[in-house]
Amino acid sequence: MDLPGRFKALRTAKGYSVYRLSKESDVSENYIHKIENGDNQPSIFILEKLLSCFGVKLSEFLNEDTDVLYPSEFEKELIENIRLLDEEKASAILHLVKLFVK
Repeated sequence: MDLPGRFKALRTAKGYSVYRLSKESDVSENYIHKIENGDNQPSIFILEKLLSCFGVKLSEFLNEDTDVLYPSEFEKELIENIRLLDEEKASAILHLVKLFVK
């Protein structure tokens, strides 16, 4: 895994400057630059601290299979409740959601 490249891509995709990430995470700009350049390997604690600013869990970041989804607590609750419905009601909910997405 290309941790430096992946981390930098995530940071830029989330619209964070190194300065902003430093201020929100309390991790120095210099250290963040070293992570992105591959000069420093962050500890799990630091990496979790940085990723939490983006709303990303460590397991999501380290997962190389982009098809796998680690749902939020809200999404878990939604899925659990939909599983309790019969197929007809679950299909109706799915149809309704698709209407909102369009």
